[in-house]
This record gives sequence, structure tokens and C-alpha cells, in this order.
Amino acid sequence: MRQIARALLGAVLWFGSCGAAVAAGAAAFDELVRQLEHGEQVFYDAKAATVFLKQLKQQLPPNDEPRLRRYQREACFLEFSEDPRAGIVYAERFISDPAYSADHLTLSYFYLCRAAFLAVSNDTARQEADLSQALALANSSEDALAQANVLSAQADLHSTRGEHAEALIRLFKAYELFQKTGNRQGVGLSLENIASAFRRMAEYDKALEYLETSEREYLAPNDSYRQAFVLLQKAFIFAEMGKTPQARAVLQQVQKIYQDIDDQRYAVAVAIELLWISNLEQKFTQSLELIAAIEQQIRHIQRKDPTFLPYNNTLYQLYQAEALAETGQPALAAVKFAAADSLLAQENNPRYMLMLRQAWSRAEAKAGRFERAYQLLTEAVALQEQLNSQAKQQREALLRFQFDSELQSQKNSQLQAENRLTGQQVAVLEAAQRWQYIAIGLFVVLALVALFYAISQIQRNRRLHKLAMTDELTQVGNRRAILAQCHRVMQQASHSQQVWSLLIVDIDHFKQCNDVYGHDAGDEVLRSVAQAMQAVLRGQDRIGRSGGEEFLVVLPDTTELQATALAEQLRQAVAALRFSNYPDLHISISIGLTQAGRHEQVREVITRADSALYQAKNRGRNQVVSC
Repeated sequence: MRQIARALLGAVLWFGSCGAAVAAGAAAFDELVRQLEHGEQVFYDAKAATVFLKQLKQQLPPNDEPRLRRYQREACFLEFSEDPRAGIVYAERFISDPAYSADHLTLSYFYLCRAAFLAVSNDTARQEADLSQALALANSSEDALAQANVLSAQADLHSTRGEHAEALIRLFKAYELFQKTGNRQGVGLSLENIASAFRRMAEYDKALEYLETSEREYLAPNDSYRQAFVLLQKAFIFAEMGKTPQARAVLQQVQKIYQDIDDQRYAVAVAIELLWISNLEQKFTQSLELIAAIEQQIRHIQRKDPTFLPYNNTLYQLYQAEALAETGQPALAAVKFAAADSLLAQENNPRYMLMLRQAWSRAEAKAGRFERAYQLLTEAVALQEQLNSQAKQQREALLRFQFDSELQSQKNSQLQAENRLTGQQVAVLEAAQRWQYIAIGLFVVLALVALFYAISQIQRNRRLHKLAMTDELTQVGNRRAILAQCHRVMQQASHSQQVWSLLIVDIDHFKQCNDVYGHDAGDEVLRSVAQAMQAVLRGQDRIGRSGGEEFLVVLPDTTELQATALAEQLRQAVAALRFSNYPDLHISISIGLTQAGRHEQVREVITRADSALYQAKNRGRNQVVSC
């Protein structure tokens, strides 16, 4: 339902030209389209969408092919909101029609429409393919509004996968395009979605800034659903910052909005978020009272719609389980935990899965099932590491995008300044020749300033590039840098008919080191191991940290025998390390190595080296194994 709601909210499509003389029906049709284009028509339920679509059809002039196609596109989004399968069939009818093959703009919207319904069916692979095709067609048509709508849909897909930086990049582009077309509804929604993405990346100040801008400049006083959405995002931010009293107060405002407009379904969803706040505050007796009230609301809605489930049903199962476990009802809690686990397995949301594993682990420990609790805690730690790594990669991607955008903006500003200067010079030359020398002198000064600025930018670019390609803790290359080196060495070896080898190095028992001595000791071990290996490697060799306690070492022009000897030196160098702050700490490494085949891809070489590392681990660690 949420994907369909977004599609309805974003249903702002192209306005076809109607010529010099138009009939009254055509003018009325075009006015309805204009209202859509400028965000003046917004639909929050199927009934409102159906009424508008009926009005649009009544005003459709006969034998008017451009407006007929315009109506068909609207029908795809608005007519099938409660029957996604029928919507997919409807869109495919036009996608496969040869008569539409040259109409790139119309095709773009039908691909976008099908993608929206595929999202409801959780067919993300086809959804992604359709969105890529829709964007290519929108770009070909050079229609800014179509491009903005597709980019917004792509951002939504990335956000559901937890790829918030990729979502932000597309949302920023969509925001600019919506501004360019004057679509205030699109601008406001973009700001709110940008805020939501920043919130998921724990950038709370930025999230609040974008929400307040949307609320102040783009939110209509009578748009209750948008007001509720903005307040809901604020409540999430306060809760994640640990400010639960503020979060509760804002959620109660949202609940009142939905009660005032008699939207019981969204009111239930907000009640579930209040249950979350109660759990965060460890008021579990109050949580049980909330659960009883929510169940009563759900049963009331199900009398009219037996298929109804809350929009946030997965989290509802989790919050119930947590409250039941903390109030001494482990059997009922286990049923709810299992239900939440089953639903999350379909959604592929690591953030929610981490919340589940942490709460479930605590419940199992409280029930005395320590082995199961430890297993769940181990899974939670792995998920946390995955999310941390993903967050770091997303921040790096966002940093690169912001840098590229800033650089392009500076180039555009410089070009505009040069154009203005040229115009001024022409005007001065026409007015009086004597001003020519002054203009030339000014140009020289500006050129020197521009040169100094360009040099500064180059130096800054280099610093940023190094930062983006260096592991912050160990100061060796990061995963991106070392994989790029692998590809370069592979290409060089292919051209020069040389061999090359790859080492995968893993620090033995590193988790135990963290658990016993603490994360500060773990950080010191990582730095020391990286420095020790760097000191042994030759000038042409490269090392990079690929993640956690694992490093990749690329050895150009090196046979397997030579690589084995060098790997043994690395192992001995690490084994000799001593730590003054931790005198009882001894570190060893396991190394898997392989010589790359002439026509092998980097992925195949890494897989074989990883297999060798696995053998080294199984044989007792602290050794070198080749494969």
C-alpha cells in the first residue's frame, strides 16, 4: 500500500500542447492536467483517485490521440491502486504496442507505472529493470518532470534496500528537476524523503533541517497527510536520539491528525510506534495495555476488511515480543519473535533484523537459554558490522557526489562569470576605446585569481581522493582501492604476459582479542599488523584492508613460489609483534595465496585465495597455504 500511495502522491505527468484554438472540453481536460502537474491534485485513497479519473475521462475530446495517451497514463497510476496485477497487465499492453515505440515520454511513464505495481509484488529485480528503462526513455524525451518522477521512484527502491546514499543522490537530482518545473508538491516530497534518508544515516541535524524547510515553505495548511508524515519523521528522529518524551508528544499529535480525518488504519500504525516508545522507556506494563488497545482497533477494522493488517505489522510483532518477554511471558514472546523473523526474512531489511536479533537474544538469556541467546547475539554482531560497513561506504559515496556537485557548480559559476566579463568588455569597447586597457588589466588579475583557485582545487581534489581511497584506521588502502589495484595489475599482466599473485591475510582470533582486551587493543593490533606487513612488502606491492580483520595483498610480476616466500616473511613479521600496553597479547595471521591465471577475472582469483585461507584456518591457523 505504501508504494501505491507514493505513486499516487507523485502522479504529476506531462502537459501536452493543445494548439491555438481548443474546444471547451479540451481546455477543461488541460486544466485538470495542469492541476496534476503543479501538485494541486493529491490522492490519498482509491476513491478520490477514481473520482478525478472519471472527471478527466468526461473532458477527454474525441479523436484526440495526444490527450488520449495522456489519459491512459493517468489511468495506469490511478485506476489500479487496489489491484496491482491488473495494473501490471494494463501497463504491459502499451509497452508492447508498436504504435507507442517512438513515444519515449509515454513509454517512460508506463514503465514507471509497471515498476510501482511490481514493488507491491516484491519483484524488485523487474522493478529495478523497469525504472532503468523508464529513466533512459525520460532522458531521451528530455522531459524534466518525467526524469524527476523516475529518479524519485529509484530513490525509494534504494531506500528500501538500505542504500541511503544512493537514494540521496537521486533525491537531490529529483529536487532540482522539480524546482526547474515549478512542481511544489514534488519539491516538498523530495525534501521530506531527503530528510528520511538522512535520518536513516543518523544525520539527525540535517534531517530536521530539511523537514523544517518543507514544513515552512511547501506544506499546505490543509494537507493533513503530509503534516502527519513530517511530524512522524520528527518523532523517529527524537526517538533515535534518545529523546523519547519529545517523540511520544509528537506521535500523539500525529495520532490526533489521523483521528480527526478518521483514518483508522494510519492511526493503528501510529499506535504501534507509541508501543515502540513505551518499550524504549522500558515501561513494559504500559506496553501490554497499548497492545490490548491496538488489538481492539485491529479487530474493529477487520470487521469491515478481514484482510487488514497494520502497515508496520512486522515491527508490531517485534514490539509485542519484546514486551511479552520482559513481562515474564516467554512462550508467547517466542511466537511473536518467530513471526517477526519470518516477515523480515521476506523484506531483507538488515536494520530491522538487527533490532530483532538484539531483543530476541535478551529474551532468550532472560529465559535461561544461553546457547540460543549467544547464537542470536553473534548474528546481531555480524549484522551490526554489516551495517557499519554499509554506512561507511554510503558516506563515502555521498561525499564523492557532493564533491562532484560542488565542483560542477563552481565550474558553472566560473563560466557565467567569464561570459559576463566578455559582455562587459564588448560594452566598454563600444563606449570608449580607452577602457580597453583597464578591461585587459582586470582580465589579467582575474586570470591570476582563477589560476590560484584552480591550483587550490586540484590540491583539494587530491586530498579528497586520498581520503576516499584510504582506510582511516590503518592508513593503508581501503577495499575500493585494493580492488582497483587488482584490476590494474591484472590488465598489466595480460598485456605484458607476466604473472601476478594475490594474498588474503586474516588476523587469527581477532574477535577474541577484542572481547578480552577491548576495542582499543583491537585497533592497535590492526594498525601494527598493517605497518609490519607494509615494512616487509616490496616497492611494487600493494596492501589494502578489505574489511574487519582481513587484508588483501597484490604482488605484481610474482610467481606462486615467490609469493609463498614473501607470505612467510609477512607471517613471521606479525608473529614477532609485541604490544607494550598488552604484554600478554600475541598475534598471528593466516594467509591464503594463489597465482592468477592468464585469463582469470579478479573475482575468480579472490575466490581461490579465499579458499586457501579457509584451508589455513582449518589446519590450525598461523600458516601459509597456497591454492
